[in-house]
Amino acid sequence: MSTNWQGSERKNRGPISLTDTEPEETATEPATIIHAVPDAEPAAAETKTETVVDHREAPLVSGRRSAAVLRKENVNDQLPPATGWQAFLRAVSFGLISPKVGAAELARRADLSAIQRVYSRPMQIMVAQPLGGVGKTMCSVGLGSTFGIHSGQQTLVWDNNEMMGTAGVRTNANDSTRTVWDLLNVLESFETVTARKGELSYYTRHQGNNQFSVLVADEDADRMKSIGADEFNRIHTVVSRFYDTIIVDTGNNTRSANWLASIEVTDQLVIPTTLKRNAVVSALRMIEQLESMSERTGNPHYKELVSNAVVLVTQGGGAKVSAAEQAELRENLASAVRVLIDIPYDGALDTGSIIDWQLVGDPARRAFERASAEIAEGLLAVDRATSTKTTNR
Repeated sequence: MSTNWQGSERKNRGPISLTDTEPEETATEPATIIHAVPDAEPAAAETKTETVVDHREAPLVSGRRSAAVLRKENVNDQLPPATGWQAFLRAVSFGLISPKVGAAELARRADLSAIQRVYSRPMQIMVAQPLGGVGKTMCSVGLGSTFGIHSGQQTLVWDNNEMMGTAGVRTNANDSTRTVWDLLNVLESFETVTARKGELSYYTRHQGNNQFSVLVADEDADRMKSIGADEFNRIHTVVSRFYDTIIVDTGNNTRSANWLASIEVTDQLVIPTTLKRNAVVSALRMIEQLESMSERTGNPHYKELVSNAVVLVTQGGGAKVSAAEQAELRENLASAVRVLIDIPYDGALDTGSIIDWQLVGDPARRAFERASAEIAEGLLAVDRATSTKTTNR
């Protein structure tokens, strides 16, 4: 008997025998009941053995020889010069004379290539220094602009000040009055799988040609004080779904709940400071706090942040410090962190108002590119270490 019929007909038919012969009426033996799980395995049953493949084994082709040939990550040294006397000479000779690219231009190309790296997950950069007035927000905006313009990825600067931050003053509001407090009030709608980037953008402030967005602190200090560790973690989870690089601008209280919550999920620590004794002492005290946190908890994360930290030396106003004292302060900082980078003074960064990256001069831009490249190197090291730990589990 055929069992090939349409679904509607099949649904209306009764159960049929799997054999074509009709059962004899005289056979009145009870039907055999077949259980889904037999009570016992038949003695003659064959045991199937499956070969389990361990995907953690080292691959047959590991690249230990071939990687050396492919080590060049870009063709920066093969492109014609675009700046300097080399570019001028090539232009006036209509390409007949094409000198090699200068060392400065090659170094810049290498830095931009580092900034353009892609990681296995969203990465967080934390800009921290307990002393105010040393350029935390200015550095956050500078890094946000540099990563936003050159990385080609989604970049967010988040003002995580426990009081009233100044990122909303130093960036373009674009007629928006919305703050992190407004986002927190509707955060549940973004904790679903249907949440969309366009809806989240309503609560941030995009910076146009600077190509990054800002999540500003609320102007009400009481509201900001109510954002603790739980609130920070919820917001961080949401923004990490939509942004690749998150730059957290912090306040001055290194014991506040939102500051401590931020340090837990930070991949790269950036410490702005001037070369003045009070600023350096303040930075070193924060470093000591992080080192002590590792010693007390047994968690190496905080010490690793310090040893991998990038210090941005900003040019503050006031009385000048002697060269000998500056050298001493540099040495004290250099003994604890990975690298120090000087950010030259630029009037466009010192207006006390909106920082428009289009108005910033080449020396300061170049310094932030160098700083961002160093930060990218640190992020790459952290990402590789994290990936290795995950693979080995």
